[in-house]
Amino acid sequence: MIYQISDTDIQQMYKTAEMIEQSLIKGITISLNISSGMKLWSIIFNNVFRRKHRSCRTFCIGQDGMLFDLKEKVTKAQVAFDMDTQFKILGHTLKEFSPLSEYTTEDFDVFSHVKDLGFNGKTHQNFHNLTSQFYDSYKRLYGNTLLQKSYQTTYLHHKLVWDAEFQQFQCTINGKEQVFKSPHAPNIVLNTGWFELYVAQFISNKYPTNQIRLNCVFRNKKNTPKNEIDIIVNTGRKLIFVECKTQIFDTTDIDKFRSAVHNYGGLGSKALFVTNAPMKPEAEEKCRDHGISTFSFSQYHTGKEKADALATLLENLDNTWNYK
Repeated sequence: MIYQISDTDIQQMYKTAEMIEQSLIKGITISLNISSGMKLWSIIFNNVFRRKHRSCRTFCIGQDGMLFDLKEKVTKAQVAFDMDTQFKILGHTLKEFSPLSEYTTEDFDVFSHVKDLGFNGKTHQNFHNLTSQFYDSYKRLYGNTLLQKSYQTTYLHHKLVWDAEFQQFQCTINGKEQVFKSPHAPNIVLNTGWFELYVAQFISNKYPTNQIRLNCVFRNKKNTPKNEIDIIVNTGRKLIFVECKTQIFDTTDIDKFRSAVHNYGGLGSKALFVTNAPMKPEAEEKCRDHGISTFSFSQYHTGKEKADALATLLENLDNTWNYK
């Protein structure tokens, strides 16, 4: 039986609760899950069932994960959920992702070499243009990024070759050739994935690697990719969505990120935009307008300073709640 519960008329809410109570057989245990609504509903159900001499136990879980026992009038504990449960509560599922805990020694060896190219002022721009051209061309030709076919591209005198048979990249920058082969090499080499892994490593100083997911893809009803989130972190109490870019060239990226967080994270989740280069004032302003926190590695010198500052920001996000 389906009941429509009003959220504007308290008298109607009481009448609906009384109708439900009358329809339930006495002497058996009933569990009612009243979710996606006002906590007032739980209080009304508690009042109605107890007034009818039902043995009623009502629990409420606050936005911060605190569990309240209305019968005993005590705060029980703070509950925590795994990421899949978090998404179920939000009404979504996340099936495509790369857990940080599954990155191997080989992956981090590739990451170390690619990171050197990405951070080196003499190779950064050439490597970025080369990998971007490879990704765009491959996707345009084959319509996917699974890299099932061998392919190569050149930019100026630089070259990137993908060998599908041996599942490896051969990259030549400034005449120096390197081979990148590991389970997650495509995620690291293409689309500035090395910077996402760089950010995820710092986040892992604060949260367990099995609660950090990279390359999170949400698909539409036609099963085509609709949104991709670089990193999602589960704090146990909430989800933090993280967008990573070495620098922002197009502020519409901020709008897209904000829309994705709103669609999949709801009010309880937080959004964080991380860059390597300083963020331009107009980009910072747009992030503030959208309620997105920002972090730039350029503000800090040592690895410890970066790790401590990012950990503090993540903790602040975990302890901040939206009530609107």
